Order: sequence, then C-alpha cells, then structure tokens
Amino acid sequence: MRDGILELWLRLLALHLEDPAKDQAHVVRTIRDNWLLASRGYFGGHVPTDLEAAVSTEEGRAAVVTAIESVMRTLKKAPAKLDHQTLNVLGFEGGEFTGDIEREQLLEIAAAFLDLIAGKIQSDATSTAFMPGCRLAT
Repeated sequence: MRDGILELWLRLLALHLEDPAKDQAHVVRTIRDNWLLASRGYFGGHVPTDLEAAVSTEEGRAAVVTAIESVMRTLKKAPAKLDHQTLNVLGFEGGEFTGDIEREQLLEIAAAFLDLIAGKIQSDATSTAFMPGCRLAT
C-alpha cells in the first residue's frame, strides 16, 4: 500500500494500544515504539510494520487485535473524510497530507490487518492485486 496511508494507520494503531498490565509492559511498549517510529515518514518505499513479530506472542496478538478494534470503533464514529490539515498535526516528518483521507480507506486497512493476523491473506508484499486503503484513493 502507499507509504502515507500506512504511516497514518500505524500512527493511529500505536495511539490505540492500551496501556499494558505490568507483566506485559515490555511487549506493548516495543510494539508501540516500533509503530511510532515507522509512522514518522523515514522509511520511503518500505515502511516496517513488524506485524509478524508484534503478534508472535499471545500478549502481543491480543494487544494488536484490541487496538485494531478500537481504531475501527472510533473511525466508525468519525466523519466520512478526515481533514488532512488536522492529520498533519500528528507528527509526521516525511511529508504532509495534501488531501483528506477517506474513513473507509482506514477501515479497509483495519479489516486487511485482521485478515492477515487470522491467516486469511496468503499473498506477500510482491502482490499488488489488492492494496488495502488504496481503492478509494484519488
């Protein structure tokens, strides 16, 4: 998918990770730190999601799925278009959004992440048959 939309998704996802129980603090903190770094705009052409590592433990998987569900609930209450000027205050350094983002783009990415975690998506990064969040992009 396009870097900018993936970076926005990772930023939102990182912000929706719940504060962990003390015994899970390291796992969740590592996931959050990785996603905040990946969402800064430094990785043009290859934004590292580290999703496989994030969901490799039961604690990590539960935290990630809970965060995705939280973002989805919030997005469903959001306006149909997210204002690009507002999104630009979220601390991206690799460029600015110049157009509004369709809420449905992010919901599509959320569904794809859940499908990927559940093992329903078998293609890899070389396949461009379906690029979540890009169908509606203009």
